Amino acid sequence: MKHYAFSHHLKQSLLLLGLAITTPIASAAAWSGTANYTAAPGATGDEAVVGPFDTYDFGLGVGLVKVNNDGTLSGYFQTYVNDHILTNAGGINVPQLNVSGASGSGSGFELTVVANFTGTYSVLPGGVQSISLTGGNVGLYFDTTPDFSFSADSGFNDGTAILSGTLTGGSGFISLSSGKGIEQLDLSFSGILGSSNSSVYSAPIGGGSALFSIDLNNSTLLPGINSVQGHNKSEGALAAVDGSINLTAVPLPAAAWMFGAGLVGLLGAGQRKKTVA
Repeated sequence: MKHYAFSHHLKQSLLLLGLAITTPIASAAAWSGTANYTAAPGATGDEAVVGPFDTYDFGLGVGLVKVNNDGTLSGYFQTYVNDHILTNAGGINVPQLNVSGASGSGSGFELTVVANFTGTYSVLPGGVQSISLTGGNVGLYFDTTPDFSFSADSGFNDGTAILSGTLTGGSGFISLSSGKGIEQLDLSFSGILGSSNSSVYSAPIGGGSALFSIDLNNSTLLPGINSVQGHNKSEGALAAVDGSINLTAVPLPAAAWMFGAGLVGLLGAGQRKKTVA
């Protein structure tokens, strides 16, 4: 009877383990770590080591959106990193990080963001435009020669991409009367089409969730913009875009996560065997 009881528990554990391995579940958590920019490609060694942080906060950037008669859209976006933030602790002072706005002048290093995207749109009752983003690419660039310029449409991708990935989804709304809106995006920095530089970041970054405010009528930045990533403003509508991205860790593979759970079950069965022996 004792042997039967152990065998029964063992079979149950193995069954659960087998089911777990075939279940497509992955576990992702918030990323929190350090960025050693002195180890980035092209660094001179006097940049900064920043952390721990979990969020990149962006300065006011510019997007250009093209809408088509078939309900599809495409666009381009560029901005710069304004701050590193640790949730519940606030921003981190990084004197070496250039955040001088549209001029990009000064010493130190800069972090810039370049992205393109595709999606669909529809106009809802009440003059609200619904947006769904379905794809795109994004890169965060490190450069020891601060030179980004919105008015010159240059200096945003002339460094080295230390984070690169894909836009996996997003949705938002824009009021056509006020020209203001909001957008939430999901990004992946892992897999075949994405990466985080292992020399810079203390742990791999798997992705992130970004939240942006949109302003089509910004009177401070937009009047001086003629193009975004070489695309003339006559091709679409310009928007001032401000936001941040909360980083997430690389998801633990489902099989590995559940394999650990299965081992716990087997150990439990072993303990019961000792008890009844």
